[in-house]
Amino acid sequence: MTSPEELKLQKVLELFLIPDYNIVRTTYLDLLLMHIGEEIKKGKIILQNQVISQITQNWIYIALNTWNENWKPCQNVSIFTIKLIGLMSENESIFIKLCQNNVHKKTCSIFDLEKKDLSASMKMAFTTFFINLLEHCSGRQWIAETGTWKEILRFAQLNHTMYVTRESKKFLSVFLVQESHNRKLCEEIILAVTEPLINATLDSQVNSQLCIIDKNVLFDQNNLLLTTLDLLLAILDYASFCDLVNPIPAMFEEFTALESRVNVVFEVSISTPFMKTVHKLSKLLIFTKLRSSLEESHLISEKVFEQFCLGLCYNSTMLLSKKYILDLVISKKLGLIYWKRLNKLKKMEVPKPYKVENQAIALMILPLCVTMKPKYMKVHYLFEEFMEKLFAVTCTPVQRLAYSIRDVICKNDFPMEFICKSTVDHLLEIVDIMDRESAVIVFQTLCHALKNFIAKSEGNSNPSTDSLNPSSGTTNVHQLKKKVYRHFLDGDPINDKRTLLAALLNGLNVLTEKFKLKWQECVETICVLSIAQDILNHPGVDSKICTLALKTCKLSIENFMPPNLALLVDFDDHTREIGPTLFKRIHDANWEVQDSVLEILKTIACLSENKYPPYQNFLLENHFLQVAVDIAKNDSESYVRASALTFISTAVRINSLWDKLLSQLNLLDLAMKLVYTENEAIVRREAVILIKELYVYRKWQRQMVNSMSQAMTVAAVLDLHWEVKINALEFWRHFIKSHLTDQGMLDGHFPTVTFSKEHRKIMSLDETEIKHRLNKTLDELARQRCLGVLLVALNDESDLEVSKTSANIISELRRLLVKYKIHETTVEVDLSQNCTINDMQCEKEIDTDSGNGRDASRSSAAFNVIEEIVDASDANLLASIYRNSMKMDDNYGDYTSHQTFEYIETVKRADFLKTIFNFDFESYIKERSEWLQNYTSSFDSVLDDILIVNDRKDVNIMDCY
Repeated sequence: MTSPEELKLQKVLELFLIPDYNIVRTTYLDLLLMHIGEEIKKGKIILQNQVISQITQNWIYIALNTWNENWKPCQNVSIFTIKLIGLMSENESIFIKLCQNNVHKKTCSIFDLEKKDLSASMKMAFTTFFINLLEHCSGRQWIAETGTWKEILRFAQLNHTMYVTRESKKFLSVFLVQESHNRKLCEEIILAVTEPLINATLDSQVNSQLCIIDKNVLFDQNNLLLTTLDLLLAILDYASFCDLVNPIPAMFEEFTALESRVNVVFEVSISTPFMKTVHKLSKLLIFTKLRSSLEESHLISEKVFEQFCLGLCYNSTMLLSKKYILDLVISKKLGLIYWKRLNKLKKMEVPKPYKVENQAIALMILPLCVTMKPKYMKVHYLFEEFMEKLFAVTCTPVQRLAYSIRDVICKNDFPMEFICKSTVDHLLEIVDIMDRESAVIVFQTLCHALKNFIAKSEGNSNPSTDSLNPSSGTTNVHQLKKKVYRHFLDGDPINDKRTLLAALLNGLNVLTEKFKLKWQECVETICVLSIAQDILNHPGVDSKICTLALKTCKLSIENFMPPNLALLVDFDDHTREIGPTLFKRIHDANWEVQDSVLEILKTIACLSENKYPPYQNFLLENHFLQVAVDIAKNDSESYVRASALTFISTAVRINSLWDKLLSQLNLLDLAMKLVYTENEAIVRREAVILIKELYVYRKWQRQMVNSMSQAMTVAAVLDLHWEVKINALEFWRHFIKSHLTDQGMLDGHFPTVTFSKEHRKIMSLDETEIKHRLNKTLDELARQRCLGVLLVALNDESDLEVSKTSANIISELRRLLVKYKIHETTVEVDLSQNCTINDMQCEKEIDTDSGNGRDASRSSAAFNVIEEIVDASDANLLASIYRNSMKMDDNYGDYTSHQTFEYIETVKRADFLKTIFNFDFESYIKERSEWLQNYTSSFDSVLDDILIVNDRKDVNIMDCY
């Protein structure tokens, strides 16, 4: 029997066959493809889903017999058809059936695969079509026999759009690797791919050396050669690092002498586009040769490694001869990336005592090292120790290359700020593959570079523009005596070189966050706080630099423990002096600077709680707590007020801060006022968290607890922001835990004996007594509106995360009740003897009947609204929504709020137990999650949308996807 979904699919596909049919929204077609693909995959297991596949196949046969070169559908339907055939052809059995009906050849013919001016969208569709055929041998064999791969090669060479080119490269790379056993086919493809490069270089029949090519081909206008190099790079990159067994890199060298040809282009390249690509290709070819030696053993022989090092040296020397300093840095970055990728395939062991990673990093950081001020290098012993370390971890050829790089930098007028800034950026690009030893070297370099920013300038006494060792250029001694240059960091670099300073600070912060370095492995860590402090105290410093320096302070305080604090003694001078600096910056006009200071103060408060108690006096002496309260009350920027509240929430946990100051600042009144009156959700959220922290860590009278619970009820059920609601529910989680603890529960269970405050004696807790205490707790939670709040939040229709949080809390409570055999038939417990838990609860009388009446009325109204939505058409529904939104009924919001509170107060223990024991929380949350995820883009919904758009021209088409 045909399902409604299958009938709709048939109708939709028939629409596509109507002459002059056009669909504007391609999103519909993309979603339709996605769902058809999912149904076909399900059909492998579920026989019912094979009907979808059969319907689609039948439509394809009809469509391709209907259309021809002279009459074809609109472009969007054409693209859909090509992608659909490719999608179905991923299944080899379906591909064979389609092939028997000549579907693929008809597709290429009807939709003009070989057309020269094919649109980018059609090219993309065909490329996706052929990539799908690579999933099985039959598809690849068809591509090889028909030679259609040549058209995809043409797409790659034309470089029409970035997306077409990228997918074309992917197709050719995968096709070559998967067909690497077919040597004849691979040779044909490789020669076709490299043909433009071969035509640009001439083979000498005498000595197999390549003659210098005509330099005219290396200009930017020769796009074909450039795209060829890009294509070669993509294919070799994929083939070299997908596995160690495919012979594609070796085939390129065998059939085309690729390395020699690439090196020729590399040697004569001067234009930026060529240089970037051919440089990467030259570097990659060095690693492909190393890769071939790994097939036999993980241990690299000395001969192979020597050839590998010579290749790297050639690459670096060539760049240095062209004075491409930044390209040299990029070269070392690429080398490290390729080395790590090879190591993932097979762990390599080199025959030398030096690590390859250290050689690459040492050369990458060279521009930063070379630009240190001469006086700094002479007087700072830490820099001298750092240099000795670099010499210890690098080999002699790398050291010689480093000196050559230094000489080139010193003798030329390079834009050193840009080079240094770019060097930092490139170092950060490889931070995820950097080992800890290399990270320490980079961290030390950044620290010394920053120290140069705050070191006093030497005026005009420094010889050479960027040089550090003028004697290195002996031929220019007389010129240097006649003319004196300023070092590029002389003057006021903190304000003049902001771009570089920002890059250095950001680099330091990234490394600190990732590696959490300690002073034992990097002594420069003890200087970081003072460096940031000096930058913050500098006059006229930019707000962006301030923000970065403050983050450096925060990370330094978190991670770089000064030795005196490690011994739990008082601060050193730098730590003490940071107080006035932070006090100054917390009053900065820029809100981001204020926010960063408050982040630091929060960190300090966290550390002072347990690790470093001396920080508590630091907060008090510098009056940060009073300032934070003032900011929370009066600041105009919501993010700053939220950060101030976060800092205060952390501080209230600390007894000394509370006793000496915070208890006098009326924090609870402030927080509750913000919950009721604040417009910004981020501030309300932090106010709710503050109330939670105050409840958990401080003792309150019953009247104040009642005020708290009232505010948290409002926040949990009436607030418009989901994060506020969730944090309010966290308050109720602690509320429940506190009440259970007062009844003797410890770590989630009741002990066998406990001390009773009520009877002032030790009591044994048997099953009856535990049930009595749990029922008493539930009654008190109901009286304090906790149970009602949880049920209302569970049914929150606007925020699934709120429902999840409530379900989680209720599930935890239900597990405890089941553990101690509490269920909905439990007899009511008389609480008249002792109606206080934690000496903080208050009683309320509730009109149960009126509450239940209003609740029934509300449910009926909600049902009627749903029925109206179901019956309404799209256009009428939209108009109705708009009209209703314009009705400014001020009393409606108050009415629904009052109704909600009435319901919350009517929830008793028995009602709550009956609800939670008859409710499947997991299924409820799962169904809501799936509905939210799929209700606008489900298969049935997409089919309906396409049919409605076609049937009703007056419909308001809204792209909801």
